[in-house]
Amino acid sequence: MQLSETVKLYMSKSEYQLVKDTMDTYIATVNSIVSDAVNGKSIAKLTTKGIDANLPSALANQCIRDARSIVRKYNKACRDAERKNAKLAKEGKKIKVTAALPILKKPCFYVNNQNFKINGTNIEFPVMANGKSKRLSISTKMTDRQISTFASHKLGTMRIVCKNNSIVAQIVYEADEPAIPNEGNVMGVDLGIKCPAASYISDGNIKFYGNGRKNKYMRRHYRYLRKKLQEAKHVDAVKRINDKEQRIMRDIDHKISHDIVETAVAHNVKVIKLERLANIRSTARTSRKNNHGLHNWSFYRLAQFIEYKAKLAGITVEYVNPAYTSQTCPVCGHVHHANDRKYTCKCGFHIHRDVLGAMNICNSTEHVGDSNIRHAA
Repeated sequence: MQLSETVKLYMSKSEYQLVKDTMDTYIATVNSIVSDAVNGKSIAKLTTKGIDANLPSALANQCIRDARSIVRKYNKACRDAERKNAKLAKEGKKIKVTAALPILKKPCFYVNNQNFKINGTNIEFPVMANGKSKRLSISTKMTDRQISTFASHKLGTMRIVCKNNSIVAQIVYEADEPAIPNEGNVMGVDLGIKCPAASYISDGNIKFYGNGRKNKYMRRHYRYLRKKLQEAKHVDAVKRINDKEQRIMRDIDHKISHDIVETAVAHNVKVIKLERLANIRSTARTSRKNNHGLHNWSFYRLAQFIEYKAKLAGITVEYVNPAYTSQTCPVCGHVHHANDRKYTCKCGFHIHRDVLGAMNICNSTEHVGDSNIRHAA
């Protein structure tokens, strides 16, 4: 499986300007190639000779690969939109769906593993200086673990990008997945807002993770700060607040996913079952009170964190159909809504609503894979 490490780059003013110019040129070049392809120009046989950009040939080649990937995704989105429009027209609806052309905005550039090198705590990669390709050797601060990881694993693509007013290198590497055990328990995990996650294991263990009220309070707090700063027209401060909120929420997701996988390991779990998250925002019951939290919570990110941490622990992750998991009685099969957080069935069975969801996910046999979860990002 592929993982990544982020290291901060420490550069002189001249080196910073060279890297910044390379990022801007790279993004403009990719967008230009994509625009040409959308307007009917074939890029199937495009080479660096056909690109008029002040970039080293290695980065120009990467521009072509990135542009082709974007065009493939855009063409797929167009085909999906056509199918949906045909379905809507058949139903007599006048709504028309269109596919938006992706445009890269964030300054960055990618370097494949053949064109960068890690020497100790320095990273070497090509840029353009005075019209000629030049390899920069940039110093970084790597931990001992990162140095060991880069030395002992096969490296993938490196991304140079601006992050929190600094320039960092995000380096992908291949990590071995432990062997998956043949026997063990099954864990079902129910994701939500009031309770970020609840798990049920086939051995009867139940556990809740995170603090939904605290998370919602932080969301409201940062939303209030943004509103005040926007009224005062402090644009830079708004961006800093946004970045800080995202760092906090990402850290919370890391901690929750770590606790879930740690619990799974402690109870000899071989499979973790998660909800297929496609359309979770449209299918979940909403209200004015929780509508903002629903549309700002990254269910996909938490699911991704659980998945990759589980793989590192040698645990399989499966996705199941979440329909009626919080409404179906596991004893008699009767389907009805819970009363707030308490679920009581006419057969006498009663349980917390989120635990019921985790229990039904754990017992579900409707495995739907993971191809649809990306729609929830």
